[in-house]
Amino acid sequence: MTKAAQAETFHRLTIAAMIGSLENLDRMLVKAQSHATKNKIEAGVLLAARLYPDMFSLIQQLQYALYLPMDFARHFTDEPAPHVGYEEATFEDVHASLKTAIAYLKAIPADRLSERAQRVVPIFFDGNKGMPATDYAASVEMPDFYFHLSIAYAILRHNGVPLSKGDFIGPYESIAIE
Repeated sequence: MTKAAQAETFHRLTIAAMIGSLENLDRMLVKAQSHATKNKIEAGVLLAARLYPDMFSLIQQLQYALYLPMDFARHFTDEPAPHVGYEEATFEDVHASLKTAIAYLKAIPADRLSERAQRVVPIFFDGNKGMPATDYAASVEMPDFYFHLSIAYAILRHNGVPLSKGDFIGPYESIAIE
């Protein structure tokens, strides 16, 4: 596999995958807001919902789902990462942060990942340790990102938001082969 093909693959499995997942999350949150309005559920109640008392709330899951891609992507650009995933408190805040995060990720071309793929990325929960970017993506970043997305999805479903697996996975028609 050529270096360009490796870069494209790494980009598709990380940056592009995160973009698609954040776009899907934005659509799921629109459905959540509609569900809350229709069923007279205060948005704050839904955002504070948890699957279990010792787990993060929906808003905290959303904040992590925003923070993780920015923390990862900043290693592949010279532009500072936007400040998202910290202070969101409303659906509107989350939608605005999703828009900002998606734009930031879309600005990172595949060749930047190739240039920096062997860069040691500090582990976000232990800055004294790090891994090469490709290993970090496979072992830490993507599993953690999908964990928070999955829990956010589960909280929404647990609270009656009519979502399906298709909402989580997102549209595929434009890339499907017949």
